[in-house]
Amino acid sequence: MRKHIVPAVALLLATVLSGCNSRSSAPEGGAVGSATLADPQRAACVMKSPYLQVGAGLDAPGRLDVAVPRVGTPASCQGNSQFRFGSGLYDITAPVANTSGMGWENPAQVFAGLHQRQYARAFAIESPCNGKRVMLVVADIGIMTGALRSQVLAAIAADPALAGRYGPDNLMLSATHTHQGPAGYSHHLAHNLLHFGFDATTFQAIAGGMIEALKRADANLQAHPQTAAIGMASGELLNASIQRSAPAYEMNAESERREFLNTRGEEVRNNKRMVQLNLVRADGSAVGILNWFGVHATVMGPTQHLVSSDNKGYAALGFERIMKTRYDNQLGADSFVAAFAQADQGDASPNLFILERPHPDPTRGGGADDAESNAISGTKHLAKALELYARGAALSGPVDYRLFHVRMDDVEVTDPVVLASLQHPAEMDAEVKRTCSPALGPSFAAGAEDGPGPAVEGVGCSAGFDLLAAAAADFQTLLAIRPPEAVGLPPAILPLNLVSTALMCNLKYLPANPVLGDFSCQAEKPVALPLSAGGIPAEPLVLPFQVIRLGNLAVVGLPWEVPTMSARRIRKQMLEVLAPVGVDTVVVAPLTNDFVHYLPTREEYAAQQYEGASNIFGPWTLAAVQQELRRLALTMRDDQPAPEGPAYVEGNPVLLRTPYVAGDLPVRAFGSLVTDVPATAAPGDTVTAEFQSGHPRNDLRTQQSYVYAERQKADGNWEVVAQDRDPELLFVWKPALPQVLPIDLPVVGSGLSSTAEAVWSIPKNTPAGIYRLRLEGSAQTLVLPKAAYSGVSSPFTVGAPVSDCP
Repeated sequence: MRKHIVPAVALLLATVLSGCNSRSSAPEGGAVGSATLADPQRAACVMKSPYLQVGAGLDAPGRLDVAVPRVGTPASCQGNSQFRFGSGLYDITAPVANTSGMGWENPAQVFAGLHQRQYARAFAIESPCNGKRVMLVVADIGIMTGALRSQVLAAIAADPALAGRYGPDNLMLSATHTHQGPAGYSHHLAHNLLHFGFDATTFQAIAGGMIEALKRADANLQAHPQTAAIGMASGELLNASIQRSAPAYEMNAESERREFLNTRGEEVRNNKRMVQLNLVRADGSAVGILNWFGVHATVMGPTQHLVSSDNKGYAALGFERIMKTRYDNQLGADSFVAAFAQADQGDASPNLFILERPHPDPTRGGGADDAESNAISGTKHLAKALELYARGAALSGPVDYRLFHVRMDDVEVTDPVVLASLQHPAEMDAEVKRTCSPALGPSFAAGAEDGPGPAVEGVGCSAGFDLLAAAAADFQTLLAIRPPEAVGLPPAILPLNLVSTALMCNLKYLPANPVLGDFSCQAEKPVALPLSAGGIPAEPLVLPFQVIRLGNLAVVGLPWEVPTMSARRIRKQMLEVLAPVGVDTVVVAPLTNDFVHYLPTREEYAAQQYEGASNIFGPWTLAAVQQELRRLALTMRDDQPAPEGPAYVEGNPVLLRTPYVAGDLPVRAFGSLVTDVPATAAPGDTVTAEFQSGHPRNDLRTQQSYVYAERQKADGNWEVVAQDRDPELLFVWKPALPQVLPIDLPVVGSGLSSTAEAVWSIPKNTPAGIYRLRLEGSAQTLVLPKAAYSGVSSPFTVGAPVSDCP
């Protein structure tokens, strides 16, 4: 099988690891170096990790992007390669007990601990040539919501210093799409319903952390007035993603699919390109990296019960560990921040073997279990980022930005350029191409391959309303139904094809009315769940469109999950508009500023796979998005104000989570040791200490940790070697009465006599010495106030390391 790391890459990495790269404020197109790595040995271990060989040969090098004629930079900031920048990060980990994952939408999943802490990572970038600046925030959460954005904007507006520098137009908030983060932070019903309501604690943890992260990025920029070049590098990240929705993708024209071929002549069915910005000051001080690569953060599946930032978080934490990031850094000082943001991930799965070994097979991601598969995917992200950190050409041009809102349930596509670009078959056409009232189709309940639900994909409205054919299809589905244990939910027993043909498909023929809405343009989709019934939208209808320009790079922020082919069409269109003013690279950034499901092509929509059934505004949604984006991009090209659009409509949470009532009931003192560690252990072993604990919701341990692994120093004091943001040290909460649903029932659902474990998988390169495990938390009984507690294990001896790498 072909190895992924080619000799040229190895040579490039050797240059970075040696710390020999020199920094320069290069002119337009000139090479930009990188800062010395703080821990080159750890970086070298990443680059020789056997994880990089998992799935080797699945991909071959291919075409990276659409082809558009390149045009020289115009007079505006022509030749500028100097920027000011700053970075910041902050903890956004919400309650890790009795909550469930935003994205899995599975009430059977109940979190009880922590695999990797979640963070918001922020970057402030300014162009001295025109005085404009932007703030980009990447958060380790499942989706971005308008409620979070409104909260952040309100905090900015209330801060006199920040208000003069940032606002709706130049603030971009995006989610990494980890499905293993606590939910309940939307002001719209649909995103909270299966998580038992709006959770104010989760909402405040995420919003407050994003605010703190951007404040730190702004302070870091303000403290460093000097300018420097920003390097942009890109390359292929192979064997890290697969096309998970082939039946839909294959609906696109073969001629369009074959525009992207690899060296073996095969279709490249997912975007394999990672684009990365390297932010290093002229004096070599490392500020951070910000990259975009499209693949779902769904390695940790719905059967897992630990909160995690998944593959993107693994990579970010790994790079920050290499750079020895200080998470409690002094305001204004440089400390490296690594953000692994999403690009077009709508149909890209990180579970490389999920088609041969479907969920819930623990090996579907290439590892022995979800945790190892997560390490595999994260290590591949990290290795590519290290490679790209070794090179890059200076960004050239201005900073600019545009944003406006569009009411997406009422857009008619009339732009002749967009209409001329459509390639769908005649049978999919419509004389009037417009969007209509939002609705989900029955195949939405099937879920995607990464975490399937109880229904089936492909349920659509066939011509002729053939009830006999629909019944036959249901019978075939029944014969092939997945067992309930495969999805954690009962199998679908509802005859969806028959019900769709007899009922749900007919809803489209009802006259438009204010109670249900207008579903006449939903085409192949049966209307299973209207989302604006009674005039109260369960999901946002007015949605943000944003374009941020950083020199020759344009970042297109959209609230959808964007599949591969849709993104190719958007990038091509955006380059056609913006190339004349010097843009030569476009990144489609999904899950940005809000959330509204999927954005498949017209052809993919017709297949009514999970993604098509989750496109709520109908088959012409992508064309409508292209039209509105083109309007926005033209104003940027022509240096005009953004188009006028409706104001964002703030929602109100209509379903509130049952309030948490503290009721810890210890059988011994909080922090007492229940089960101790062994007297000795070897690198590669796993050791566990169990303590009497309170409910984790009593103290989120923000910017801290629930558990620590510590080594004894020569002077007898203890130093921390791992904490709960590190994937090798787990915090596992064990309530006396485990919840079967992600809720806290008063008293009964609280801590009672709960315990908590610190579980440390000792890295193989751990130095010999004396170690211990420590737990920190807070407890509150029905009668006593909340009080902090601490617990430590007995010291234990770890033998000599067995490897040079973890």
